Amino acid sequence: MLSCDLRRVLAVMLVLTTAFVTMPLSAADFSTTKSIMGSVSAIGPVQLRGIGISQEGTLFPGDSIHSGQKGYAKVLLGSGSKIELAENTDVQLNRDAQGVKIAMNTGTVGFTALSPLRVDVSPFEVIASDGAAGNVAIMGPSTAGVRAISGKVVVRNVKTSESFVLLKGQERLLGLKNGAHAPALTQIASNMPVPIPAPVPAPQTPAGKTSGGLAMDTGAWLAVIGGAAVAGVAIWGLVVALDNRDDNKALRTQLNTLTTTNQQNLRNVSNAAALANTISQLQIQMSSASALAGQAQLALGVSGNAAGSAQAAAIAAQANATLQQLTALQSQVQSLQAAFASGGGSSAALSQLLTQTEALRVQANGIAAALNALLTTFRTTAGVPQTQLSAVGPPTTASASLPV
Repeated sequence: MLSCDLRRVLAVMLVLTTAFVTMPLSAADFSTTKSIMGSVSAIGPVQLRGIGISQEGTLFPGDSIHSGQKGYAKVLLGSGSKIELAENTDVQLNRDAQGVKIAMNTGTVGFTALSPLRVDVSPFEVIASDGAAGNVAIMGPSTAGVRAISGKVVVRNVKTSESFVLLKGQERLLGLKNGAHAPALTQIASNMPVPIPAPVPAPQTPAGKTSGGLAMDTGAWLAVIGGAAVAGVAIWGLVVALDNRDDNKALRTQLNTLTTTNQQNLRNVSNAAALANTISQLQIQMSSASALAGQAQLALGVSGNAAGSAQAAAIAAQANATLQQLTALQSQVQSLQAAFASGGGSSAALSQLLTQTEALRVQANGIAAALNALLTTFRTTAGVPQTQLSAVGPPTTASASLPV
């Protein structure tokens, strides 16, 4: 009886074994779990896949990361690359044949790319590899900034296929709506209008650039300045032609009045552009300070240096607060630029904005100096950034004694 039951059990097992062996299987049956991309370390409010994490989490392809107010996240990828998210930053990470891709929605992202890494800020794509480091900041709905801290960073417009390279210390402003990009801020400052010894034709707006309103680029502002100069030259020619007329004196009086008005308008336009450029430099400086201080805070906390970590956290908070003030001030400057472009605006309002900018510039440079001292003091601690921030100089402005 026992042997009969044993034979029945063996028979059933053989049937089941045969069924499983001959059953068709696909590769999908063995890939029920995603491949791991890396790990996420969090300080403050950070969400991974929409779920809050207190310390660490595992990163999979397609995952989203969101750092809230006073939140900071550090991502360590399996390839060795590192990514830092400042507060109020929202990204999604994925991986394809070209490497890791980061889709940015808001905030500031710092990166050190030991393997190919792409940061998507549509319509631009920031590409880095071979140890290149930098940061990308979305400053508003229509503007982003990118800076190369070390190595070589390539920026490509995916719609037009136009690309350019940033080397150590170089930076660009990116137009997210029109696809335009401004040259390095130091180049803009050095290319500001200089005293005009003789009448010159009005510069032409480059093809593909927009003009008017807040979207006016540097070429458009120069066209406004050149147009005003040409108008003055035309009136002067009229005076010469009527030199023997009895009303020559009246014409010259009108010319002097118009020339004085034009010069004031030119100064206002030039000074507003210089002011906007300086604020943009300060915004990038404070975005970098926030990201670097957050990275130092995490590294010092992991090493057990609570005092150093708290100091880094305070610097990050100061940088973020100053960045908010700069963003609000930039909005006021852009509104005044639009007013100047339409023939309005006030010199007194511009003077007030210049005073506010100088106060924030001193404040921002002080924060950068404090961060540099912190990074130097704890440079031997693993994970503390090995870099320094440069101070931002005052805007080069024109006055009644300093021609535009």
